Amino acid sequence: MTDNDTSLPGERRHGAGTYQMLWNCRFCGTEKLLGLQHRHCPNCGAAQDPAWRYFPSEADMVAVEDHRYVGADRICPACSQPNSAAADFCVACGANLETGQIASTQGVRELGTGAAETDTRRDVVLDRFQAEMMRVRGEEKARPVLLGLTRTHLILIGVLLAVIACVAAGVYAVTYRKAASGTVQAAAWERVIEIQEFRALTDEAWRDQVPAGAYDLSCRERQRDTRRVEAGSHEECSDIDQGDGTFRRECRTVIDYRDEPVYDSYCRYTVNRWMSSRSVSAAGEADQSPPAWPVFQLSAGSGGDRLGAEREGERREVYRVVIEANGQQHVCEVPDLATWQQYTEGRAVDLKLTITGAVDCASLRPR
Repeated sequence: MTDNDTSLPGERRHGAGTYQMLWNCRFCGTEKLLGLQHRHCPNCGAAQDPAWRYFPSEADMVAVEDHRYVGADRICPACSQPNSAAADFCVACGANLETGQIASTQGVRELGTGAAETDTRRDVVLDRFQAEMMRVRGEEKARPVLLGLTRTHLILIGVLLAVIACVAAGVYAVTYRKAASGTVQAAAWERVIEIQEFRALTDEAWRDQVPAGAYDLSCRERQRDTRRVEAGSHEECSDIDQGDGTFRRECRTVIDYRDEPVYDSYCRYTVNRWMSSRSVSAAGEADQSPPAWPVFQLSAGSGGDRLGAEREGERREVYRVVIEANGQQHVCEVPDLATWQQYTEGRAVDLKLTITGAVDCASLRPR
C-alpha cells in the first residue's frame, strides 16, 4: 500500500488469490450469499441466478482455499440451475447439460492504489430491460424501409451522395475556365536591391547552442527540461469473474515516477552578423522608361567584415501587365523580362477566366 491508498480507515486490500462472488436472492431478499457455497438460497431455497452475482467490497471478501477451477458454470436448459462445468447432468433435475448455455460473468473490476470500498451489485432487472430495449431499437433500425434498405443505409447513402456532390462542386469551381480575350492597358516594372549591414547582434541561447565567434557571454542557470525518475512503487489489482461463483484477484507492481528538473546554462551573448538594413528600388512603366537597376552607394569604409560596413544583398524584379477583359481590369505578374516585353500597350491577348470572373494569369498569351 502507498500514501495514495484510498481504502477505508483500518482496512487493507486483500492480496492475489481466489474469492467468492456474492449474490442476492430476488425472491426473499436475502443479501450477500456466497456464489460458490450457496447454490440455493438458505432461507427460501430459490436457485442461484448467475446474472445476480456481483463483486464484494473488501470487507465482504471470502477467500476460497485450494479451489480447482474447471470453467464457467453451465446453465441447465430445463430448470436454469447453474452447474459446474465438469458436470454432464443437472444436479437439480438431472437434465443433460450438453445444450446448456455458459453462465454470464461480471467481467473485470480494476483496482488502483486503494481497496474496493463498495460492492458492484446492480439492478439486473433494469439491465435486462435496457438490453431488450436496445435489441428492439436495433431491430427497428435494421428493418428494411425502401428497396430492401434500412433507415441507417438510406442515411449513409444520403450523406455519401451529399459529400460527392460537394466535392464535385468544389472541383468544378476550382477547375472551371472560360476562354476570353483582352487588351493590354499598361505594363509596369519594379527592381529592388537589399542592402546588408555588418552589425553586432545581441541574442540568447543555451550554452551548447551559442554560435561560434560570440563574445561578451553572460550565463545563468535555468531549467531546460525535466526527466522522469523512479519514486517508489505501488500495487494494482484486477478482479476477474471466473463464472463459477468465484473471482480471481491478480496483482502487479507498478513503478511510480516523478518529474525532476534538469538545469543548464542559458547565455546572453553578442555576435557580429550581416543583416538586412535597407533597400533601394526603381520602378516605372514600359511607355516611360526601360527597366533598370537602382543606383546606390554603400556607406564609407565598406568592403570588409567591419562593424558598420555594407554590402549588396538579394536582388528582386517584378513585372506586371494590366489587362482589360469583359469590361474589367486585371493585374497579372509575368515571370521574366523577355515575356513582359511582349505585352506592349494596346496588344490583344488570349486568356481564361475563372468561375468568379478573375483572370487565370497562367493562361495569359499574347495574340
